[in-house]
Amino acid sequence: MNIRSEEIQTGAHACVSCRNCALKPLCLPGHLPVQEARALESAVERGRQLAPGMALVRAGASMDALLVVRSGSAKRFSVTLEGTEQVHGFVLPGEAVGLEGFATGRYGCEVNALEPLSYCRVPMHKLEQLLERLPGLRREMLRLLGQALDEALRLRGELAETDARGRVARFLADLSERLARRGFPPYDFRLSMSRADIARHLGLTLETVSRAFGTFKREGWLRVRARDISVLRPDALAALAGAPNCA
Repeated sequence: MNIRSEEIQTGAHACVSCRNCALKPLCLPGHLPVQEARALESAVERGRQLAPGMALVRAGASMDALLVVRSGSAKRFSVTLEGTEQVHGFVLPGEAVGLEGFATGRYGCEVNALEPLSYCRVPMHKLEQLLERLPGLRREMLRLLGQALDEALRLRGELAETDARGRVARFLADLSERLARRGFPPYDFRLSMSRADIARHLGLTLETVSRAFGTFKREGWLRVRARDISVLRPDALAALAGAPNCA
């Protein structure tokens, strides 16, 4: 989706200014009292930039930091014993990576960059110290954990109860809503993930996802040019998906 929040510096320990970041309203500091946000900012480090395909997180690795995507996007996935890739979701700017690691101390899945990606990191030893003394940060972490659980349960329910076209419509409606919250055009965007990634995420075949896109295009709901998408009938997609129109 070629998502960038701003022009950024490189280097693992470059100075990070949460106060001037375009993602502040969406990221951890944006939900904290001023003093707590400043304390958290002092613990934030800038991660190195990643090229498409590079790993942000390795499944099973020790959770040494909480990561937040700053620009670009990524996919969360795991590989079964049979070698099948299962895509669990896609990460956009302002979203945390590795929350499942709080349960075991290890990252639960792979996270790879889908496009040039930058991120911020809070080392776990610093985060643990902050959680002990900042009640607002504790509440925010609980909110993020609850949100991750709610999204996982919702996706499981949708996969069980919604037909193929409804799943694809819901995916597009959700993506539009997430882009809108970040200040990006919600109805004109470039998909950073492949159709195959979308299919693995929705529990469908590639052919089924391609047919759904083709149907929406013929019905005048979408304009599709490879990965460039224009949503022409957001109301129709939202109705099929059972989602509110984000307009």
